[in-house]
Amino acid sequence: MKKTILFTAVFAVAALVFSGCTTVESTQKFNRMGLGTPNEKAICQTHVEIPGYFLFGLPIVVGSPAGDGEWTMFRYNLTTENAVYLLTKEAKARRAARVVNVNVMTTETVIFPPFLTKRTIQASGTGVRTKGAALERAASDYDAQP
Repeated sequence: MKKTILFTAVFAVAALVFSGCTTVESTQKFNRMGLGTPNEKAICQTHVEIPGYFLFGLPIVVGSPAGDGEWTMFRYNLTTENAVYLLTKEAKARRAARVVNVNVMTTETVIFPPFLTKRTIQASGTGVRTKGAALERAASDYDAQP
């Protein structure tokens, strides 16, 4: 009986830790659809999710603004600033000049009322680059080749 209780407790803690990780996903496949405007080209569509578990309103396991797959304990990281930071960081890594159509949403789910809740902040946006910036980048990449 003690082994079953111990196993259940270890499994519950592991589930909280691994499900409390920050997720950053990005795609650059648009099926040849013309996303963007005549002067801007869509480079990537990015989605960020930072989950957190709270006991009596105090943070237990929360995703970290350090990046994808990261988490922290006992820190409140569910802010719009952190979500947008990760969104723009990923778009910049994909060589976008700016991010448009940014959407930030926060949700809260009660898991075990009133003790345990899960809060999540999500941000998504489209990284774009102007035609002029794309040509300048291509020219600089061409000049940098040996």
